Amino acid sequence: MRNFEKPTRSVVVSREAMAATSHPSATLTAVEIMAAGGNAMDAAIAACAVQCVVEPASTGIGGDCFALLSRNGSGEVIGYNGSGRTPAALTIDWFVERGMAEVARNSPGSVTVPGAIDAWTRLHADHGHMPFDQILAPAIRFAEEGYAISPRVHRDWALEEELLASDVTAKRIFLPNGRAPRVGEVHRQPELAATLRLIARKGREAFYTGPVAEDMVAYLGGLGGLHTLEDFASATGEYVTPISTAFRGCDVFECPPNGQGVIALLILNILSRFEAHGDPQSADRLHLEIEATRLAYAARD
Repeated sequence: MRNFEKPTRSVVVSREAMAATSHPSATLTAVEIMAAGGNAMDAAIAACAVQCVVEPASTGIGGDCFALLSRNGSGEVIGYNGSGRTPAALTIDWFVERGMAEVARNSPGSVTVPGAIDAWTRLHADHGHMPFDQILAPAIRFAEEGYAISPRVHRDWALEEELLASDVTAKRIFLPNGRAPRVGEVHRQPELAATLRLIARKGREAFYTGPVAEDMVAYLGGLGGLHTLEDFASATGEYVTPISTAFRGCDVFECPPNGQGVIALLILNILSRFEAHGDPQSADRLHLEIEATRLAYAARD
């Protein structure tokens, strides 16, 4: 039970539906989609699309999509791996021949073919209810009309100023006035709005073929990337069997590798060997959780 004398939050409860994201605008979007007749999948895609606009330092339509779901509230948990693949021409030998021991984060070699849009359209076709253009409408509105910068978004954005400034296009879009937008300022992305509107109208093919794909391939090629139009056209995700562990009476599910969810399960397995007691914010509890996390990441590496 929460100690109401301390500045913490109460447990959230609901009769029919619930949404949780890292941004209030995305959470509100999910709730509004369900209130308008959409199902949980519609709400999840809509919220994710909004996050791709309002949290550009965290996610975007150039990224991946991992999902866990259950059909019609059944007990069966299904996983979906919508992560992108590397270009077909990019092999281990290519890196070895160039003496590269690691891939720089600002290198075109670090860019996989985006899997998010393919995953959204596949998951919507298989499990969604509301028309796809209605699902993307909130994200399009935020991109076109603008969104206020929250403290956490500003912090993450500002930490990447140097990286963003190294690319002419990224600098133009994400560093207006030569800096990251400050808390409370409004940022707009009309070009992203136009791309999302095209996807809303034409679906997956609007992103993986035609002018949008051609623009991405040309831009990456200009940076030395090996991406081709065929790499984009053939991009596809797949349904996967989740991995899980039991933790204090609960079954916890994650997508299997190459997803990173296995780390969360490793952490829980380590923590299950210790009793949870005392203040969750105490030095002892934090030390335990930090060490469990360190060991889990070490096992992954």
